Amino acid sequence: NITRYNLDLMNYFMKVLVTGGAGFIGKHLVSFLLKKDYTVTIFDNFSNSTKESISHFIQMGVNVIEGDIINSLDIQDASKNHDIVIHLAAKISVSESIDNPSEVFQVNVNGTKNVFASCEKNHVKKLIAASSAAVYGEGNQDVNLTEETKMNPISPYGESKVMMEEIIRQWKSSYNFNYVILRFFNIYGIGQSSEYAGVITKCLEKIKQKKPIEIFGDGLQTRDFVAIEDVINAIYNAMQSSNSGTYNIASGKTITINELVNKMILSSRKKLEIKHIRAKKGEIRYSHADISKAKKEIGFSPKINLDRIKELLEEIR
Repeated sequence: NITRYNLDLMNYFMKVLVTGGAGFIGKHLVSFLLKKDYTVTIFDNFSNSTKESISHFIQMGVNVIEGDIINSLDIQDASKNHDIVIHLAAKISVSESIDNPSEVFQVNVNGTKNVFASCEKNHVKKLIAASSAAVYGEGNQDVNLTEETKMNPISPYGESKVMMEEIIRQWKSSYNFNYVILRFFNIYGIGQSSEYAGVITKCLEKIKQKKPIEIFGDGLQTRDFVAIEDVINAIYNAMQSSNSGTYNIASGKTITINELVNKMILSSRKKLEIKHIRAKKGEIRYSHADISKAKKEIGFSPKINLDRIKELLEEIR
């Protein structure tokens, strides 16, 4: 197929730098891009990951650069001769942001400034940056969040992502480049670290251990869960698109934590206790995305629903 051959050849000469490439999303993304024949560089400080976890990439010849986005020279050198930068490196823990906001702002805001300054200096053609549903703050049970919804974060983490987005938009006005901001909702999938795992991954661990499952608060808080495979496809679509903009990346469907946990226990066919514990500070009550803009402008179409949980349960049996 000539078209397929030309696409593979074009991807081969397309160089992609992934900041935070050794993290949960990063590893899935790098694996996907290699299958698409892109030339990929991983940039990571390994604070939340290890070189051993990406040893298979190293054996495949992937260029791995150990560095930190808060060091402007590190990221400036790493981004040389790259066509696309996919910026995933960040502090992502809400509770950590409450305990140590200055470090979160240092990485997520000042580190991001360094990434974009490097893109400008090195004439990077496109930037794709990971943002978060945390920018919206408290949602409304009856209203889906659109990209035009007022941002009102309730945690330093959410605030840092609002500031990160603003940096990108300001940069766009002075440096004409193609950018995409992806606001990820609740991502789940194989490979999340126990420290930063979402509720689905934590429940899977409790089911595997046959231990009681803890729910923060009354469990009536809603979430919009999106599978890691759909997230990777969203990033890939953004790479292919000529549009610049900000997009919600989610399933577009909502479920309460109580419903989710009961669904997982039922699917596991185990009798497990559910414990309700004190609600976490900075936790959003309602979260439900409108993904129509991402569907229209970058062709995003989530394929995986929460029935996938049954497959995840089978893997831990």
